[in-house]
Parts: sequence; structure tokens; C-alpha cells
Amino acid sequence: MERTRLRRGGALTLLLATALLTGCQQGDDDGGSSASDAGTGKAAGPVSVSALRAAADKVGPDGADDCPLPYDIARAAKAAGLSGETGTGAAGGGDADASAVTAENGRGAEGPGGFAANPGALVSCLFHVGAETVEVHTIATESASAENLLAPVIMAAGGFSTEQLTSYLKRTGAGAPGEAVASENGDCVTVRVKPTDDGDASLVVTAGEDGRPGPGREKLSGLALALHAQLA
Repeated sequence: MERTRLRRGGALTLLLATALLTGCQQGDDDGGSSASDAGTGKAAGPVSVSALRAAADKVGPDGADDCPLPYDIARAAKAAGLSGETGTGAAGGGDADASAVTAENGRGAEGPGGFAANPGALVSCLFHVGAETVEVHTIATESASAENLLAPVIMAAGGFSTEQLTSYLKRTGAGAPGEAVASENGDCVTVRVKPTDDGDASLVVTAGEDGRPGPGREKLSGLALALHAQLA
């Protein structure tokens, strides 16, 4: 599995994600805080492997400028109490050569882990909210737990050690759909999504970059829950 933007320290080994695919699906260890949107645990869809593959195909291998998923970042930011101009792409214009949206359809994946081990698809959309840059990763897989395939991204954004990452992924794996699990530093929030197929899906929202903190756990969790609700 490849990612074009593994922030905060450059490329991280994807072997870590492979190792964490085993034994990180259940548990109640500390790894962050959690919250729930509306307390219902209702499904948020339509999200499935086939739907995300279709979205990834629309993005294409070179990336795109517009997110193919039904996210309204302005409405989500308002619900989370975040202010400032919103839109697609990084705050301040970011890297002019970088795509605001990247995706992987998972077809033909090779290797011991990633989509080769757990077939699925990923769409990652970069947004800005005021001076904040927020990346929204939507991932679906045929088996649990989808967010484990984003372990390097989660580790970098959350500032986790390997042990802390394992604990965090146990919490996300045990969480109900619609429950936000935030990292201690507040720069990574995972919300499991109930897919429309028999697989598994998650929304991973990251913020903060270049050593600058993001909006904090409460507001980033609120943003993630608002985006989750938009998938319904």
C-alpha cells in the first residue's frame, strides 16, 4: 500500500502496518479519548469497498483537485466550532505541485500487507479551515480493521510510539460506528463507519503539521463526527 503524503518525518515503514493488522482489533487499553455523534451508533453511508474504488478511479493515479466524496467542509467546520475560510487544499496554498486529493483503488496490490492482505480502497482529501490544514482519509476494506492500513499515517499524526499506536488501534477496533477516538495530542481522530457491504470502513482525520498543533482534540473530534454524519 502506498501513500503520497506521510507527513511529519517523511516515509514510515509500511511493515509496521502489516504487523499491526494482527491482534489490534479488540481491547480497551488507553490510546486516546472517545466521543459519539448523537449517541446513536447509526450507519453512515454509502461507504463500501466498491463505492470507494469507484471514487478512487474517478480521482485517478495522478490525484485530483476536488474530493469525490460528499463532504461539506464548511458545514462540518461550523458544526465543530471552527472558524475561518474553508475549502479544498492545504491552508496557505500548500505545495502547488501536490494534489488536494489522492486515492488508491486497491486493485493489483502486492506485498505482505496493505490492500494485498485486506482488499479495499482509500480516498484522501486535503482541506483547509482557516489557518489549519486537515486531511480526511476514508478507507474501506473487506475485513476488519480498515484503519489499521493507515497505521503509518496515524502514527505520524498522533505522535505515537509503536506501543501507543498498538493501544490506539485496539481502541478504534473496539469502537462502535459513530464513535470518535482521538489521539492524546489531538491531531488524529478515527471514526469507524458502518459500510453498506459486509466489510469494514473508517474515517481518519488528521491535522497539525510542521510542528504546529492542530485545533485540538475536542474540535477535531467534532469535525470528524460532522464529516461522518455527512456520509449518511
